[in-house]
Amino acid sequence: MTTAERIKQARLKAGLSKKELSEKYRIPLRSIQQWEEGSRKPPEYVIDLLVRCLELDFNHELAEHEQDLSAPKQLIFTDHIGKPLKEPVLSAVKQAYDDRKVQFIPVADDEGNQIENPRKGKLFMVLAPEEYGLDIGFEFRIKEV
Repeated sequence: MTTAERIKQARLKAGLSKKELSEKYRIPLRSIQQWEEGSRKPPEYVIDLLVRCLELDFNHELAEHEQDLSAPKQLIFTDHIGKPLKEPVLSAVKQAYDDRKVQFIPVADDEGNQIENPRKGKLFMVLAPEEYGLDIGFEFRIKEV
C-alpha cells in the first residue's frame, strides 16, 4: 500500500473529508491534498502518528457502526471512576457526545499497552466543555450494556 493510499484509507475509515481532517488535526488542507495525490510525501513517523490518532479518535465511532443491528446496546454515561452521571451534567455530556465534541482517551499500562476495563467503560474527555457548561478537562466513561 502506498503512502497516499494509506493516508486516504485512514481518513475515509474515520469518515472525514479532507477539510474535516485538516481542521481536526490542524494540518494544512493543501498538505493533505498533496499527500493523497502522491505529489508530496510526509515523513513516515507523521503518517504513523496520523493513522494512530485517527484510529484512537474514531475507533469508538467505527465500532458503533460495525455492531450487530439486531442487538441494540444501551449507553451508560458515568464519571471517570464509574458512578452514573446525574442531571444536568448527564444531558450536557450526552449532547457533547452526540455533537462529536469528545475524544477517546486510551488507557495504557506501564509498558504502553492499551488496556480497557469493560466494567467501567471507555474513557472520554469533552473537547469544548465550556460550550456545555462543564468544567475544563471533564472526563467521563461510556459503558455499553
